[in-house]
Amino acid sequence: MNQGNTVPVVWINSSSAPFLADIGALLKRYETRSRNMLGALAYQRVILAESKSGKRLALYSVIIRSVRVVRSREEWDALRPVHRVPVGNPYDWKPETKVKYLYELSSLRRLRPFRVPDGVKHGRTWEEYNQQKKGR
Repeated sequence: MNQGNTVPVVWINSSSAPFLADIGALLKRYETRSRNMLGALAYQRVILAESKSGKRLALYSVIIRSVRVVRSREEWDALRPVHRVPVGNPYDWKPETKVKYLYELSSLRRLRPFRVPDGVKHGRTWEEYNQQKKGR
């Protein structure tokens, strides 16, 4: 996906837990989703940005190294120290959950925070950001 000056921006909502802060502190090593929404970004450098309240604030750059499929509550709970989703959080495993996707984050780089301008959207999960049109 990284073509020319375009880089994927993955949106993370930290309104229910300090997910981005945990990533920055190297505590949260996996980003999680209920569907395989980020699989196309595996082995690429992406920007992580806050989506809460329309902030669109880019904070980190990471490489998504791998995708892990979790198919049981027991495995999900065992991985809680590295995905950092609190018990009872809206993103936690629910009785109807069948699968969760964990995306391993590596090679963290802190960015000078900037507001991400609108780009080509891929659902609500990520979009393409053209670095030549950087909105600082």
